[in-house]
Amino acid sequence: MQSKDDPTSNTERHTVVEATRPLGGVARPRLVVVSGLLLGLQVELGEQPVLVGRAADCGISIQQPGVSRNHCRIWREADAYWIEDLGSTNHTYLNGQMVHRAQLRDGDQISVGGNAIKFFLGTSLEASYHSELIDLAIYDSLTGFHNRRHFCAVLDEELGKTAGIAPLSLLMLDLDHFKRINDQHGHLAGDHVLGMVARVVRERTPAGLPIGRLGGEEFAIALPGSDLHAATALAETLRAAVAATPVETSGQVLTITVSIGIAQTSADIANRSSLFKHADDQLYRAKQEGRNRVCVAG
Repeated sequence: MQSKDDPTSNTERHTVVEATRPLGGVARPRLVVVSGLLLGLQVELGEQPVLVGRAADCGISIQQPGVSRNHCRIWREADAYWIEDLGSTNHTYLNGQMVHRAQLRDGDQISVGGNAIKFFLGTSLEASYHSELIDLAIYDSLTGFHNRRHFCAVLDEELGKTAGIAPLSLLMLDLDHFKRINDQHGHLAGDHVLGMVARVVRERTPAGLPIGRLGGEEFAIALPGSDLHAATALAETLRAAVAATPVETSGQVLTITVSIGIAQTSADIANRSSLFKHADDQLYRAKQEGRNRVCVAG
């Protein structure tokens, strides 16, 4: 068994919580990222140390050049939690002061390469306040999905983790004839339709996959480690499920359909911009070929 003083100790047992909503009523000590690439990420603290760094196996893995591979660690010793810098290039800061080793107190702020991480012993007014602010910053209020800005940040992180190791596929979904729904039935009906589609997508998308609302009636799903075959299977499931779920509004029953474009990372598609472009090109093709269909780059 590895010692808790060993900075390479296993961190896989930590519970990582994407959403901040469960914070209320939970008294477990935790780290909450309050600014930077992983805004909103929470990690519950237990007996095992948490490593923060650029390495993919860190408990909080921040894929940025200013972050060392193993930047710092947080661990429990007796009834207290401690932080220690692991010889990082750009240092670790605690409440604005460079730190080598120190005991953590409720509400302390840790800075790593421009990313701010708050330490909370349990529920508190400040913890709830940060939870609410983060919700507003990263979630779309209508669908509950990541907003465009945060989805792009999550996608960049996933691309950094899978680069040269495994494929990553991207689905881009767009509701068909959505403007007609708004024009004929009003924007409240349009919001009702968007909520229905979001519910269907959420229920049929495997847990843990990042889903974003890019704007209006357009959504995106990132599939780290999945090739075009797996991505197409999910896309067809979503397309069929939306088409099979009618929406009743203003006394009328509407049949809603979606068009989906898919792209996968490759030597020529290695960053977010190129992945978005290729998926969007396929989405446009799906629209041109009659809508209610899936088109794949390849």
